[in-house]
Amino acid sequence: MIVGIDVGGTNTDIAILEGKKFRTESFRTSEVLQNLSNFIRRNFGDAVAVGIGLAVWFIDGKAVKAPNLPVIPALDLDMPFVVDNDANCFAYFSAKSLNFRNLLGITIGTGIGGGIIADGRVYRGRGAAGEIGHTFVGGEKRCRCGGKGHLEAYFSGWSLKNIRKLIETGEIYRMEEFNLFCRSLANAVMILNPEAVAVGGRIGARLDERFVEERVNGYLPVEMHVAVKRIRDDYAAAKGAALLALDAISQTQP
Repeated sequence: MIVGIDVGGTNTDIAILEGKKFRTESFRTSEVLQNLSNFIRRNFGDAVAVGIGLAVWFIDGKAVKAPNLPVIPALDLDMPFVVDNDANCFAYFSAKSLNFRNLLGITIGTGIGGGIIADGRVYRGRGAAGEIGHTFVGGEKRCRCGGKGHLEAYFSGWSLKNIRKLIETGEIYRMEEFNLFCRSLANAVMILNPEAVAVGGRIGARLDERFVEERVNGYLPVEMHVAVKRIRDDYAAAKGAALLALDAISQTQP
């Protein structure tokens, strides 16, 4: 049994991999973060390995910032475990499920995360590559990370009131905040040249990928046009965390 855990700003999703099948469950993050290690030992003490995705910035192997989490949890576990950015986990699962080796994964929930898959592997840079939500799009609006003018400060679950209703009514696609989001994606596509962009998360999965793809490609030369794929699986990041844990223990076995 391999367990994947995606600790989000509001919900913590669990994906349990047994053989080739997943089963899933969800908890409130406020319950889990009280003591993540005890939560794992109590519920999944017989796991072979655990993968944990967190909305946390990693620099040179250290968790340094969690703009949308109240604390960065300390971990003390008896089984092998890996910890990665939740958007990397999402991107890894998306690339595997869509059969792409070069992919940009975007998660939109409380905040915005980004993960890069290059030649089938997670590209991390110094540890925080892909943080598109904290790229500068203009203005002085304060972001939760402490910066100003970041994409997440304009287009995210915490920055846009009633964002779910805006998506359901279609009004979101007429808003300048949506244009900012699509311009940011276009910039990332031009730099990374992925085969596809996967968009998911509890808010991102509600967006119509046709509108996103049309708007993004409208900012790009035709030779750089990219497919946008909506990932409707709420547990994609948790499943990606489990797959990364599986890969990690597979590499250590003779």
